[in-house]
Amino acid sequence: MLSSKYRNRSFLLLLILLNTRSVFADIQSPSINSTQLNNAFISALMHGHPVFELGAYRGTQGNTQHINIQDLIGDTFTVSDSHNNSGLVGLGYFIDGQISNLFTISYGINAFYLAATSVSGNVIQENLFTNLSYSYQLYHYPIYAMIKSALNLNSPNYALSIDGGVGPNFMRVNSFTENSLDGGVTIPEQPFSSNTTTTFSATIGIGLKINHAFGQIPIEIGYRFFYLGQGHFKASSSQVLNNLKTGNVYANAIVLSVGM
Repeated sequence: MLSSKYRNRSFLLLLILLNTRSVFADIQSPSINSTQLNNAFISALMHGHPVFELGAYRGTQGNTQHINIQDLIGDTFTVSDSHNNSGLVGLGYFIDGQISNLFTISYGINAFYLAATSVSGNVIQENLFTNLSYSYQLYHYPIYAMIKSALNLNSPNYALSIDGGVGPNFMRVNSFTENSLDGGVTIPEQPFSSNTTTTFSATIGIGLKINHAFGQIPIEIGYRFFYLGQGHFKASSSQVLNNLKTGNVYANAIVLSVGM
């Protein structure tokens, strides 16, 4: 009787030990996998490739707007010149994701600086008298989380590159000035002051990639579209009841990219 009880208890203890070992193995396995994943990510990050970009763009900005003024009808700001050309530079860092014989997908961060463009127009005071003109400048500093795909063509030296990204744009508006159109009879004012606005921005690009343009250095020539959001000035007087806005800003660019 005692021998039977002892055998039963020994068998039960053996089962508990086996189950405990299995549980510890299950707990430790994700830890090992997590470490392997972290090491793989760090390795991919260390073997990423920076990209330098240089280009020119045509910006579209500006919007006719009525500005309300306390105890008055207000002024209408028209737009006569809303398309300007300027330059841009960019810097990105990408790591490779999926790689196959047909395409390569990479992920990264891409920051741009879009140099100044300007908006100009006239001021219709009290909606009656066009006695003033105005102008201002815009600068853009967008930063994007990007995904890029390079589709292999028939030649191993060429690929079709398509990418897209979203992120914030830090839009700077400044240099607002007014000028008299009636020989100085109407005195220019400074109703608005400079401002920086953080807006939602998106970009999409397509280009031809030359894999070995300078030895092992690839280059890419292509088109890029930017949606840069809407910024605004700050009213510099309490009598000015609303802010002058830029309208939605877009840019169409030709960009040369060089891998490093």
